[in-house]
Amino acid sequence: MPRLLEVFATVVGEPAAHGPGTARGDMDLWDSLAQVRLVYAVENAFAVELPERLLTSECSLTEIADAVATAQTARLS
Repeated sequence: MPRLLEVFATVVGEPAAHGPGTARGDMDLWDSLAQVRLVYAVENAFAVELPERLLTSECSLTEIADAVATAQTARLS
């Protein structure tokens, strides 16, 4: 999760307001464009492909971290 929080801060320009529980609706800077940029940055940082639903959903960083873990597990099997 620390790495994800770093990627988030780099993309959005501020640390996550509520840590891992921060959701898209919690921060004005986390708009739809930032969401697309965040998903792309996370995919690159973790070398995974995330579900397309994350591009448009109001998910939390915890949900993104779960999706990363699932994608990493799938990649290894």
